[in-house]
Amino acid sequence: MWWDGFPCLALTGDPNLPVMQETALRTMARILDFKSLACQESALHGLGHWQEIFDRRVSAIIDGFLEANPGIDARLISYANAARCGCVL
Repeated sequence: MWWDGFPCLALTGDPNLPVMQETALRTMARILDFKSLACQESALHGLGHWQEIFDRRVSAIIDGFLEANPGIDARLISYANAARCGCVL
């Protein structure tokens, strides 16, 4: 749930907003490299919430994750596909 509230920490006019957003996206992408199902699911959840604003970037991160991990659990693949279209709760 960290990623649910995190984007709200900077106001729209904050000159550091682009840096914060880029850092958050890179962080979620790196967390997908962890060999922890809970961490991967957390990163996918966050990416799902960021999909509306960063559609192409989120899709690229998720696609890269799926390509690099062809043998992952089918449930995680399903969640990744849901996150790609912003369908996370």
